[in-house]
Amino acid sequence: MLLSSFRGFALSLVFSFAMGSAAQFPLPLNRVEQDTKAEQIRELVSKYCRLDYEGARLDPQAWTKFQSLAWWKTNPDYTQIDVVSHYTVETAPVLTHGKYTITVHYRLLGRFETGIGYTPEAAKSDEDVDYTVTAVNDEWRINDADPNFPHPSRAAMLKWLNDKISTTQDSSAKNLYQEALRLLQAQSGSPFAK
Repeated sequence: MLLSSFRGFALSLVFSFAMGSAAQFPLPLNRVEQDTKAEQIRELVSKYCRLDYEGARLDPQAWTKFQSLAWWKTNPDYTQIDVVSHYTVETAPVLTHGKYTITVHYRLLGRFETGIGYTPEAAKSDEDVDYTVTAVNDEWRINDADPNFPHPSRAAMLKWLNDKISTTQDSSAKNLYQEALRLLQAQSGSPFAK
């Protein structure tokens, strides 16, 4: 009887220590939770990239569409616009120190730089952008992109250039936009173009 009471006490003591240490040292997410979180992160970045591709970052009024996707409150300043034919979001974000990083691969058509104009890419050119996603109170959003330039499609950029041409009064700026429009129209927007 004394031996069985001692075993019961010892067993409850071991169980208590195990529960206490589990509270201090949380167990890592199981595989299903990790896969679900990774898919949520990928979907969040995909939504951001889709809006950017459609030209929303080029429209100051459209920034509200990004509010649930990014931690920054206003569209980050930029001096360059990377025009792309398509993009691919990696399937597996990398978790490091409580932050997820996911890479997006862009196929560049060319770059528009403020004060310089549009420069088409001579050959197929790729650009990788690393998006960092963090949570506050279990709400995940993008908190960084490197580099953080807009990545609109050819169609979105053509629209933006036409809008700039029709609203710009400065003749040198208008010429810059017209030349950019001419160069971009001469390019194929197909990702398979040589």
